[in-house]
Amino acid sequence: MEISNEPKLTGPVPPELLPLIRRSGVLMGRQFQEISGKVSSGEYPSETLALAERLVADGILTQFQANRLLRNKTHGLVIGRYVILERVGAGGRGRVFKAQHRLMGRVVALKVIAPEIASRASSIARFHREMRLIGRLDHPNVIRAFDADQVGDLLYLVMEYVPGRSLDHLLKDWDTLRTADVVDYMAQAARGLAHAHERGIVHRDVKPPNLLLGDDGQVKVLDLGLSALMEVDSAASYATAAGMVVGTVHYMSPEQALAVTVDFRSDLFSLGCTMYHLLSGRLPFPGESFAECLALRIKGQPTPITDFRPDLSPRLVQLLEKLMARRPEDRFQTASEAAEALQTLADQEAGAVSAPRLPAQPVPEPVVPQPAAAPSPLSSASDPSGPQAGAPWLRVRSTWPDFVRFVAALPPGIILWIVLVGLAVLGLGFALGRVSASLAG
Repeated sequence: MEISNEPKLTGPVPPELLPLIRRSGVLMGRQFQEISGKVSSGEYPSETLALAERLVADGILTQFQANRLLRNKTHGLVIGRYVILERVGAGGRGRVFKAQHRLMGRVVALKVIAPEIASRASSIARFHREMRLIGRLDHPNVIRAFDADQVGDLLYLVMEYVPGRSLDHLLKDWDTLRTADVVDYMAQAARGLAHAHERGIVHRDVKPPNLLLGDDGQVKVLDLGLSALMEVDSAASYATAAGMVVGTVHYMSPEQALAVTVDFRSDLFSLGCTMYHLLSGRLPFPGESFAECLALRIKGQPTPITDFRPDLSPRLVQLLEKLMARRPEDRFQTASEAAEALQTLADQEAGAVSAPRLPAQPVPEPVVPQPAAAPSPLSSASDPSGPQAGAPWLRVRSTWPDFVRFVAALPPGIILWIVLVGLAVLGLGFALGRVSASLAG
């Protein structure tokens, strides 16, 4: 049986599954007794693999849980009041799991802080301080935090679970995203950041993996407050800190790269780098090493995005350049200001995408002016087409080529028949004319 997020089972299978289930704590007492009774009565198989498959099929265990148990790993499936259902992601700050509150049944996202961070006394103090701030956040474009706690040496944060995909996964599938969509995503992210900034929280790590696009099309900012755990201790070296942030240097502001105090405008620079990447499929400050990336960030300029996307509007390019200005004072001064500008641009881009394209109109041939002539009895003063339509010679001139092309396209037999009829009409007219002349004489 292959379990998601885990390698295939290759080692020995435990002889009994029920003792492992009991030890893990994933099932409450009454539920465990029911399963044991079904195994004893023969309703459920007693063989380990068959029982695991049956429990997964009946929704009693998840595949992730079954795989862990089949590897004799009973620890870590229950954290505090939460039962771990499956792993959904991992990063420099820890691992994220889909979990369920044991009593309330609510499904949540539970983030376990990385041990190397949680082991530092300063990180624990920051964690408690930041969690108090995060608990005050309540905005549609921010992942809400429900709970935070410490179990032994383990720090964890409980957040709302939102089905969807982070923008970096979206970018991997599409290389570049639609301009209108990107601007809309950035406007939503800016509104979420504005809400956090108003409550004194600087994200410090805005990037595509930390922006989640829900299945409902709503963008939510992830990991607010957690970047504070990565800050340099007074006793830590810069090299140690650099090793922690090497994975996110591509979106870092110049002042953050210089390890100076950052404010809310640093998040706007990172938002601009994220927007650049989503629009072009390229990093604004690529480099072969951490040091090269830092040097480009501090002293260099990104390649103009128009080199990769010449179709972008000047207004969009100007807005992006303002987000990514090297000096903080040259950027938008608040996330609310950036959000307003992005939303206005998003509305314009969406209108440009949805506006129907009119068919191309043929270019009229130039008409040579002709001397004025007396009105023809074939013209009408009430013709709504204008004075040119009242000139019959213009009508003949404009339709004669079409008539010639029409006749040329006819089958030869039809053309011969038309010629014969024409000759017959002419002969009849000539004969009638001679008769009339003789009668008159």
